[in-house]
Amino acid sequence: AECGGRWDTPWFDVVLARVGALGAPSREAATSHEAPFFQADRNHIMIIGAMAGLVPAITDGYAFSFQTRFTNLVDQLVWNAFASNSDRLQALLFGSATHRGVEPLVRSGQTSTDAKVVTAIHAIAAALPFFLPEAAGAFCAAPAPCFLLRPTIGLEPRLAAKCGSPLDGYPGVPMADFDPEGGEWAVFPPEKAECLVEWHAEDAPGPSGLGQVVAFQLLWHRLRDGWNSMGLDGGCEGGPAYCLPYAEGRTQYNPQVGDCLEEELFPASPSPPPPSTSPSPSAELVPPPSASPSARPVLKPNDRPSVRPSVLPPPPSPPPPSLSPSP
Repeated sequence: AECGGRWDTPWFDVVLARVGALGAPSREAATSHEAPFFQADRNHIMIIGAMAGLVPAITDGYAFSFQTRFTNLVDQLVWNAFASNSDRLQALLFGSATHRGVEPLVRSGQTSTDAKVVTAIHAIAAALPFFLPEAAGAFCAAPAPCFLLRPTIGLEPRLAAKCGSPLDGYPGVPMADFDPEGGEWAVFPPEKAECLVEWHAEDAPGPSGLGQVVAFQLLWHRLRDGWNSMGLDGGCEGGPAYCLPYAEGRTQYNPQVGDCLEEELFPASPSPPPPSTSPSPSAELVPPPSASPSARPVLKPNDRPSVRPSVLPPPPSPPPPSLSPSP
């Protein structure tokens, strides 16, 4: 009962979570000191569960440099949540604007590991639609963070109504124009900071509200760091169907965005062959061969081998010896 407050990580079967999340072979192995499983506590499981919901979307859909960006952004959300629940840690806003630590907008007065981790989960959930929206479903399906804390995916409507969005004024001054010593975009707008502090104090003083504040401030900087987070860099005005976020970093993405990336929306079709001048009445017209991939024959499922051979087929057997009598 003493660990059931809103700043505490909820209780759950940690041993069962070790078996599922860490691959421990049994409950006995998950509690034995002969293996490192016993060292994973509730907060380890919470962070592992959050990452497990994000990694597939990061690794399957983006080039390596973008994978590094996403993991760095998640790490920053976690760190800033820790800083907001500490006495002296500084928040990091990253980017070419500033590499210096800054005072968190809010210090909760809490210093426990539980408070740090719970705030971090809420901060990641609040930021997801802005930097990795396709991972929101998997993140919420991860049992530990979503089922236990029920974080809000995206900004709280009350927060957006009162303080606006990290996208207000986007994109603003380009990243190349940032002043390392504190230019227009290197400093969080004072009116936004004042509004967030007031909203947290009056409307959402717990870890869920603090996570929203952490996400809002960090997103305001990271959405303007030159990575085309919203798909609008370069003046793209084609709407979400064409101006996809991180268009340059999608490994399996063939964008059709016209002038935004100087690509042709529709490649020129090859000219059709001239018609034959003297067709034979009884001959069946056969279309000319085409080099396009769409004209290649496609095997039906039944035509495909069920098992791919792992070695070359054996050479043909020699012909049987002749049975005719020798002279």
